[in-house]
Amino acid sequence: MELRHMQQVLEVCRAGGFTVAARRLRISQPTLSKSIARLEEQLNVKLFERHQGAARPTPYGVFVAERAESILQDADALTRDLRNLVRGETGRLRIAVGPATRLKPLPEFMHLLSEHFPKLLVQTVQETGAGVAQVLSQGKVEIAFAYSEYAADYGDLVRKKLFEDPIVFVARPGHPLVGRPKLSPREVLQHPVGLPGLTPGLRAWAGQLTRAEADNFTAVVSHDYDLIIKRAMRTDLMTVGARFLFREQLDKGQLVELDTTLDVVYACWMLTTRTLWKSPMIKIAAKLAKTATNAPPRDDG
Repeated sequence: MELRHMQQVLEVCRAGGFTVAARRLRISQPTLSKSIARLEEQLNVKLFERHQGAARPTPYGVFVAERAESILQDADALTRDLRNLVRGETGRLRIAVGPATRLKPLPEFMHLLSEHFPKLLVQTVQETGAGVAQVLSQGKVEIAFAYSEYAADYGDLVRKKLFEDPIVFVARPGHPLVGRPKLSPREVLQHPVGLPGLTPGLRAWAGQLTRAEADNFTAVVSHDYDLIIKRAMRTDLMTVGARFLFREQLDKGQLVELDTTLDVVYACWMLTTRTLWKSPMIKIAAKLAKTATNAPPRDDG
């Protein structure tokens, strides 16, 4: 069923007949009648009872009309938003971020975006790492900042690489593993770890886990890195992620990077769809995102 079919069914219901509906749709009455008849044949249901020029919707017709009204409204809104998005003047831009990209590059990117497009309504959607690319592919957002491992399953998306950073384990200075060289997965996973979730790279490094190791690897699961970091500073909980997440605490000596055999890189990309990539505003957004990753931390105090 196409949008034009929904519009036709809705207009016939509103008009109570084909003649008036055809006039409103600016097509001939025979053309409208044939279109509805072909649709009924295709769906194998009767949408209207026809009698002496009138057309009364059947329960199927009522169902289609009710659903069509909201769908057509959404389609109109989408068209308006897309036109505004192409112009880059007003409208809405929805951005999906994960636990790490919420901290970089999102804050600086939002600042740069507001400078370039002050009338643009910006909405952020926080997802799990794996969910960021998924909501983009489903059309729920226009751009996404995603870890490369999570974007790999969506080959039809446009990718713009923003930055890389090593993934590291960190712990408080008094942790039992601090100072020990080349810690293996078996040694690391004798202790509890806090993280948002296991990435494919971490899973591959850890290999086959015992029940105790699996429990330790997800001892604390939270999408709030601030919460995990604070707990790691006060207890023997380790945490793992891109090094930039812990830079402040590492510089202050509140956390220490552990020497492990892990050799995985966090690669952050900006993602969008091929259709949206045609928008000049989206291309400008990609340049701003790249600039945001190279900007020094902003002091908002």
